[in-house]
Amino acid sequence: MTRKQGFREPVLLDAAEASDDETRPLYADSFRGLSYAPNVAYVRNPPKDFRAGAILSAIFCFFPLGFFAIYYSYRVQKQFHRGDLSGSITASERTRLLINLTLLVGSLLWFGGIIGIVLFANRLH
Repeated sequence: MTRKQGFREPVLLDAAEASDDETRPLYADSFRGLSYAPNVAYVRNPPKDFRAGAILSAIFCFFPLGFFAIYYSYRVQKQFHRGDLSGSITASERTRLLINLTLLVGSLLWFGGIIGIVLFANRLH
């Protein structure tokens, strides 16, 4: 495979390896070695913290599990601002899991309590 004559592939260099003449681009044939793009930054939105769901599930469903859901929802933002993206994602997933468990346990308790009250009230008559 031959390349077209006159085609020169540009190479990105860091500041220490840049040429003195910044108007002239650097090409692969004028530089030997592997180079990487300098100062690359990725912007990422923080993961969802599910804070409103955690608070509502703690109030209306089952407080002990809801309390831990609230705790992990606050850890999502705290770890993201600290720069720990993987810890922030893990805290977000745990928050969602705890909210689902809180809803499950809370709904079982509410419906179990209502059925128990109805059955107990029928025995009294």
